[in-house]
Amino acid sequence: MVAAVWPGLSRHLGPLLDQSACVGRRLVRPPSELAVPLTPSAQTALYRRVAPALAEEAATRALTAAGVAPREVGLLVLASCTGFVLPGVDVMLIPRLGLRAEVVRMPFTVFGCGGGAAGLARACDWVRGEPDQAALVVAVEVPSLTFRPDDQSVDNLLSALVFGDGAAAVVVTAGERGLRMGRGRSALVPETTGALGYQLADSGLEVVLSQRLPRLLAGALPALVREFLGERPPSGLEAVAVHPGGPRILEAVERCLGLSRDQTAASWATLRSTGNTSSAALLSVLGELAGAPPSQRGRGLAIGFGPGLSIELLELAWQC
Repeated sequence: MVAAVWPGLSRHLGPLLDQSACVGRRLVRPPSELAVPLTPSAQTALYRRVAPALAEEAATRALTAAGVAPREVGLLVLASCTGFVLPGVDVMLIPRLGLRAEVVRMPFTVFGCGGGAAGLARACDWVRGEPDQAALVVAVEVPSLTFRPDDQSVDNLLSALVFGDGAAAVVVTAGERGLRMGRGRSALVPETTGALGYQLADSGLEVVLSQRLPRLLAGALPALVREFLGERPPSGLEAVAVHPGGPRILEAVERCLGLSRDQTAASWATLRSTGNTSSAALLSVLGELAGAPPSQRGRGLAIGFGPGLSIELLELAWQC
Protein backbone atom coordinates (compact mmCIF):
# COMPACT_ATOMS: atom_id res chain seq x y z
CA MET A 1 0.00 0.00 0.00
CA VAL A 2 2.74 2.46 0.97
CA ALA A 3 4.67 1.83 -2.24
CA ALA A 4 1.53 2.37 -4.31
CA VAL A 5 0.58 5.64 -2.61
CA TRP A 6 4.06 7.09 -2.12
CA PRO A 7 6.46 5.35 -4.57
CA GLY A 8 9.13 7.97 -3.93
CA LEU A 9 9.18 7.24 -0.20
CA SER A 10 9.02 3.47 -0.11
CA ARG A 11 12.77 2.90 -0.28
CA HIS A 12 13.28 5.01 2.87
CA LEU A 13 10.76 3.18 5.01
CA GLY A 14 12.72 0.13 6.18
CA PRO A 15 12.61 0.68 9.98
CA LEU A 16 8.98 1.82 9.94
CA LEU A 17 7.87 -1.10 7.80
CA ASP A 18 9.68 -3.46 10.16
CA GLN A 19 7.65 -1.99 13.03
CA SER A 20 4.39 -2.64 11.17
CA ALA A 21 5.25 -6.24 10.23
CA CYS A 22 3.36 -7.62 13.26
CA VAL A 23 0.31 -5.37 12.78
CA GLY A 24 -2.83 -6.85 11.23
CA ARG A 25 -5.52 -4.62 9.80
CA ARG A 26 -9.07 -4.86 8.53
CA LEU A 27 -10.11 -2.01 6.26
CA VAL A 28 -13.53 -1.04 4.94
CA ARG A 29 -11.81 0.42 1.86
CA PRO A 30 -9.71 -1.87 -0.36
CA PRO A 31 -6.02 -0.89 -0.13
CA SER A 32 -6.04 -0.23 -3.88
CA GLU A 33 -8.50 2.62 -3.30
CA LEU A 34 -6.44 4.40 -0.65
CA ALA A 35 -4.41 6.23 -3.28
CA VAL A 36 -7.61 8.02 -4.34
CA PRO A 37 -8.37 10.94 -1.99
CA LEU A 38 -11.84 11.31 -0.53
CA THR A 39 -13.46 14.70 -0.16
CA PRO A 40 -14.78 15.50 3.34
CA SER A 41 -18.35 15.02 2.09
CA ALA A 42 -17.48 11.60 0.62
CA GLN A 43 -15.77 10.64 3.89
CA THR A 44 -18.90 11.60 5.83
CA ALA A 45 -21.22 9.69 3.48
CA LEU A 46 -19.12 6.53 3.82
CA TYR A 47 -18.85 6.95 7.58
CA ARG A 48 -22.63 7.28 7.86
CA ARG A 49 -23.01 4.01 5.91
CA VAL A 50 -20.33 1.78 7.47
CA ALA A 51 -19.87 3.02 11.07
CA PRO A 52 -23.41 2.20 12.32
CA ALA A 53 -23.23 -1.27 10.74
CA LEU A 54 -19.87 -2.04 12.39
CA ALA A 55 -21.11 -0.68 15.72
CA GLU A 56 -24.34 -2.71 15.54
CA GLU A 57 -22.45 -5.93 14.84
CA ALA A 58 -20.07 -5.40 17.78
CA ALA A 59 -22.88 -4.38 20.14
CA THR A 60 -25.03 -7.36 19.21
CA ARG A 61 -22.15 -9.75 19.89
CA ALA A 62 -21.49 -8.13 23.28
CA LEU A 63 -25.14 -8.23 24.37
CA THR A 64 -25.48 -11.87 23.32
CA ALA A 65 -22.28 -12.90 25.11
CA ALA A 66 -23.38 -11.11 28.29
CA GLY A 67 -26.90 -12.54 28.19
CA VAL A 68 -28.34 -9.02 28.44
CA ALA A 69 -31.48 -8.06 26.53
CA PRO A 70 -31.50 -4.67 24.75
CA ARG A 71 -34.38 -3.51 26.96
CA GLU A 72 -32.17 -3.97 30.03
CA VAL A 73 -29.67 -1.36 28.82
CA GLY A 74 -30.06 1.96 30.60
CA LEU A 75 -26.93 3.70 29.30
CA LEU A 76 -25.42 3.73 25.82
CA VAL A 77 -21.85 5.03 25.51
CA LEU A 78 -20.60 5.57 21.96
CA ALA A 79 -16.97 6.46 21.22
CA SER A 80 -15.81 7.49 17.76
CA CYS A 81 -13.40 10.12 16.44
CA THR A 82 -12.93 9.22 12.76
CA GLY A 83 -16.19 10.66 11.49
CA PHE A 84 -18.90 13.08 12.51
CA VAL A 85 -22.62 12.88 11.78
CA LEU A 86 -25.57 14.48 13.51
CA PRO A 87 -27.65 12.70 14.75
CA GLY A 88 -24.78 10.54 15.87
CA VAL A 89 -24.13 6.83 15.58
CA ASP A 90 -25.49 6.43 19.11
CA VAL A 91 -28.90 7.63 17.95
CA MET A 92 -28.79 5.30 14.92
CA LEU A 93 -28.03 2.33 17.18
CA ILE A 94 -31.14 2.69 19.34
CA PRO A 95 -33.66 1.36 16.77
CA ARG A 96 -31.11 -1.01 15.22
CA LEU A 97 -30.50 -2.74 18.55
CA GLY A 98 -34.01 -2.39 19.96
CA LEU A 99 -32.90 -0.20 22.87
CA ARG A 100 -35.44 1.77 24.86
CA ALA A 101 -36.18 5.26 23.53
CA GLU A 102 -35.36 6.74 26.95
CA VAL A 103 -31.90 5.14 27.16
CA VAL A 104 -29.31 7.59 28.47
CA ARG A 105 -26.79 8.48 25.74
CA MET A 106 -23.18 9.42 26.39
CA PRO A 107 -21.23 10.15 23.16
CA PHE A 108 -17.42 10.45 23.30
CA THR A 109 -16.29 12.22 20.12
CA VAL A 110 -13.08 14.08 21.05
CA PHE A 111 -11.31 11.50 23.23
CA GLY A 112 -9.48 9.96 20.28
CA CYS A 113 -7.84 6.63 21.02
CA GLY A 114 -8.79 7.06 24.68
CA GLY A 115 -12.54 7.15 23.96
CA GLY A 116 -13.17 3.48 24.66
CA ALA A 117 -11.24 3.54 27.95
CA ALA A 118 -12.80 6.81 29.12
CA GLY A 119 -16.28 5.66 28.10
CA LEU A 120 -15.84 2.38 29.95
CA ALA A 121 -14.73 4.18 33.11
CA ARG A 122 -17.76 6.49 33.01
CA ALA A 123 -20.07 3.52 32.34
CA CYS A 124 -18.70 1.76 35.42
CA ASP A 125 -19.39 4.88 37.49
CA TRP A 126 -22.95 5.03 36.13
CA VAL A 127 -23.70 1.35 36.85
CA ARG A 128 -22.59 1.76 40.46
CA GLY A 129 -25.37 4.32 40.83
CA GLU A 130 -27.89 2.28 38.77
CA PRO A 131 -27.08 -1.32 39.76
CA ASP A 132 -30.32 -2.75 38.35
CA GLN A 133 -29.51 -1.57 34.81
CA ALA A 134 -26.79 -2.42 32.30
CA ALA A 135 -24.54 -0.07 30.35
CA LEU A 136 -23.45 -0.74 26.77
CA VAL A 137 -20.13 0.74 25.68
CA VAL A 138 -19.50 0.77 21.92
CA ALA A 139 -16.48 2.15 20.06
CA VAL A 140 -16.31 2.29 16.27
CA GLU A 141 -13.55 3.73 14.10
CA VAL A 142 -12.87 3.86 10.35
CA PRO A 143 -9.51 5.65 9.99
CA SER A 144 -9.11 4.39 6.42
CA LEU A 145 -11.79 6.94 5.45
CA THR A 146 -9.69 9.78 6.86
CA PHE A 147 -6.46 8.72 5.09
CA ARG A 148 -5.03 11.59 3.03
CA PRO A 149 -2.67 10.38 0.26
CA ASP A 150 -1.53 13.98 -0.38
CA ASP A 151 -0.04 14.17 3.14
CA GLN A 152 3.49 12.71 3.04
CA SER A 153 4.30 13.65 6.64
CA VAL A 154 5.81 11.09 8.99
CA ASP A 155 2.71 11.44 11.20
CA ASN A 156 0.43 10.36 8.36
CA LEU A 157 2.82 7.59 7.36
CA LEU A 158 2.91 6.17 10.90
CA SER A 159 -0.88 6.23 11.10
CA ALA A 160 -1.16 4.38 7.79
CA LEU A 161 1.10 1.62 9.11
CA VAL A 162 -0.73 0.91 12.39
CA PHE A 163 -4.36 2.07 12.23
CA GLY A 164 -7.17 -0.30 11.25
CA ASP A 165 -10.94 -0.09 10.95
CA GLY A 166 -13.22 -1.85 13.38
CA ALA A 167 -15.59 -1.76 16.31
CA ALA A 168 -15.76 -3.31 19.76
CA ALA A 169 -18.32 -3.30 22.54
CA VAL A 170 -18.54 -4.16 26.23
CA VAL A 171 -21.58 -4.68 28.47
CA VAL A 172 -21.17 -3.40 32.03
CA THR A 173 -23.36 -4.73 34.84
CA ALA A 174 -23.23 -4.64 38.63
CA GLY A 175 -22.87 -8.44 38.86
CA GLU A 176 -19.79 -10.45 39.73
CA ARG A 177 -19.54 -12.32 36.42
CA GLY A 178 -16.63 -11.99 34.02
CA LEU A 179 -13.99 -9.28 34.07
CA ARG A 180 -14.60 -6.83 36.92
CA MET A 181 -13.72 -3.14 36.85
CA GLY A 182 -12.56 -1.24 39.90
CA ARG A 183 -11.34 2.30 40.42
CA GLY A 184 -10.47 4.51 37.50
CA ARG A 185 -8.34 7.59 37.00
CA SER A 186 -7.86 10.10 34.19
CA ALA A 187 -4.83 12.35 33.86
CA LEU A 188 -3.47 14.85 31.35
CA VAL A 189 0.27 15.01 30.75
CA PRO A 190 1.31 18.70 30.76
CA GLU A 191 2.51 20.33 27.53
CA THR A 192 1.61 17.43 25.25
CA THR A 193 -1.37 18.81 23.32
CA GLY A 194 0.58 18.77 20.06
CA ALA A 195 1.62 15.13 20.30
CA LEU A 196 -1.57 13.29 19.34
CA GLY A 197 -4.85 14.17 17.68
CA TYR A 198 -6.47 15.52 14.53
CA GLN A 199 -6.50 18.88 12.77
CA LEU A 200 -9.14 19.83 10.22
CA ALA A 201 -7.57 20.45 6.79
CA ASP A 202 -9.29 21.39 3.53
CA SER A 203 -9.05 17.77 2.38
CA GLY A 204 -10.23 16.25 5.66
CA LEU A 205 -8.77 15.22 9.01
CA GLU A 206 -5.01 15.64 9.29
CA VAL A 207 -3.59 13.17 11.78
CA VAL A 208 -1.12 14.29 14.45
CA LEU A 209 0.92 11.31 15.66
CA SER A 210 4.26 12.43 17.04
CA GLN A 211 7.27 10.12 17.04
CA ARG A 212 7.86 11.44 20.59
CA LEU A 213 4.85 9.54 21.95
CA PRO A 214 6.79 6.52 23.30
CA ARG A 215 9.22 8.85 25.07
CA LEU A 216 6.43 11.04 26.47
CA LEU A 217 4.59 7.99 27.81
CA ALA A 218 7.73 6.53 29.34
CA GLY A 219 8.34 9.81 31.15
CA ALA A 220 4.84 10.23 32.57
CA LEU A 221 3.37 6.75 33.03
CA PRO A 222 5.51 5.24 35.86
CA ALA A 223 4.64 7.93 38.40
CA LEU A 224 0.93 7.89 37.49
CA VAL A 225 0.72 4.11 37.75
CA ARG A 226 2.73 4.02 40.98
CA GLU A 227 0.42 6.57 42.59
CA PHE A 228 -2.68 4.76 41.29
CA LEU A 229 -1.66 1.27 42.43
CA GLY A 230 -0.09 2.24 45.72
CA GLU A 231 2.24 -0.35 47.20
CA ARG A 232 1.59 -3.05 44.59
CA PRO A 233 3.97 -2.63 41.61
CA PRO A 234 2.62 -3.27 38.07
CA SER A 235 5.14 -6.11 37.68
CA GLY A 236 3.12 -8.02 40.31
CA LEU A 237 -0.13 -7.93 38.32
CA GLU A 238 -1.27 -10.95 36.34
CA ALA A 239 -2.17 -8.89 33.26
CA VAL A 240 -1.90 -5.32 31.97
CA ALA A 241 -4.24 -4.39 29.13
CA VAL A 242 -2.42 -1.64 27.25
CA HIS A 243 -3.87 0.30 24.33
CA PRO A 244 -2.13 -1.31 21.30
CA GLY A 245 -1.01 1.93 19.73
CA GLY A 246 1.78 0.13 17.88
CA PRO A 247 4.84 -1.99 18.61
CA ARG A 248 6.92 0.98 19.81
CA ILE A 249 4.14 2.09 22.17
CA LEU A 250 3.76 -1.36 23.71
CA GLU A 251 7.50 -1.83 24.05
CA ALA A 252 7.89 1.59 25.70
CA VAL A 253 5.15 0.78 28.24
CA GLU A 254 6.69 -2.60 29.01
CA ARG A 255 10.12 -1.05 29.61
CA CYS A 256 9.01 1.88 31.76
CA LEU A 257 6.69 -0.25 33.96
CA GLY A 258 8.90 -3.33 34.11
CA LEU A 259 6.30 -5.58 32.47
CA SER A 260 6.83 -8.95 30.87
CA ARG A 261 5.49 -9.90 27.44
CA ASP A 262 3.21 -12.43 29.18
CA GLN A 263 1.50 -9.60 31.07
CA THR A 264 0.76 -7.66 27.88
CA ALA A 265 -0.10 -10.73 25.77
CA ALA A 266 -3.70 -9.62 25.13
CA SER A 267 -2.50 -6.27 23.73
CA TRP A 268 -0.03 -7.93 21.35
CA ALA A 269 -2.67 -10.43 20.22
CA THR A 270 -5.06 -7.57 19.42
CA LEU A 271 -2.35 -5.66 17.55
CA ARG A 272 -1.61 -8.73 15.43
CA SER A 273 -5.27 -9.34 14.61
CA THR A 274 -6.83 -5.89 14.12
CA GLY A 275 -4.09 -3.29 14.59
CA ASN A 276 -4.73 0.00 16.34
CA THR A 277 -8.46 0.62 15.94
CA SER A 278 -8.24 3.85 17.96
CA SER A 279 -10.99 4.03 20.61
CA ALA A 280 -12.12 0.45 19.91
CA ALA A 281 -8.66 -1.05 20.47
CA LEU A 282 -8.63 -1.22 24.27
CA LEU A 283 -12.12 -2.73 24.35
CA SER A 284 -10.82 -5.42 21.99
CA VAL A 285 -7.87 -6.04 24.32
CA LEU A 286 -10.25 -6.45 27.27
CA GLY A 287 -12.32 -8.88 25.22
CA GLU A 288 -9.17 -10.87 24.46
CA LEU A 289 -8.24 -10.88 28.15
CA ALA A 290 -11.74 -11.90 29.28
CA GLY A 291 -11.78 -14.76 26.78
CA ALA A 292 -8.40 -16.14 27.83
CA PRO A 293 -7.38 -14.90 31.30
CA PRO A 294 -3.79 -15.76 32.25
CA SER A 295 -4.87 -17.33 35.54
CA GLN A 296 -7.93 -18.67 37.32
CA ARG A 297 -7.94 -15.64 39.56
CA GLY A 298 -6.04 -12.40 39.34
CA ARG A 299 -5.77 -8.66 39.21
CA GLY A 300 -4.81 -6.39 36.38
CA LEU A 301 -4.71 -2.88 35.02
CA ALA A 302 -6.11 -1.29 31.85
CA ILE A 303 -4.18 1.63 30.34
CA GLY A 304 -5.66 3.82 27.62
CA PHE A 305 -4.14 6.78 25.78
CA GLY A 306 -5.77 9.70 24.03
CA PRO A 307 -5.02 13.19 22.71
CA GLY A 308 -3.92 15.67 25.24
CA LEU A 309 -1.79 13.52 25.99
CA SER A 310 -4.43 11.87 28.22
CA ILE A 311 -3.98 8.64 30.16
CA GLU A 312 -6.84 6.47 31.43
CA LEU A 313 -6.20 3.89 34.19
CA LEU A 314 -8.73 1.27 35.31
CA GLU A 315 -8.38 -1.53 37.87
CA LEU A 316 -9.23 -5.05 36.67
CA ALA A 317 -9.99 -8.30 38.49
CA TRP A 318 -11.32 -11.73 37.53
CA GLN A 319 -12.15 -15.12 39.00
CA CYS A 320 -12.91 -18.06 36.73
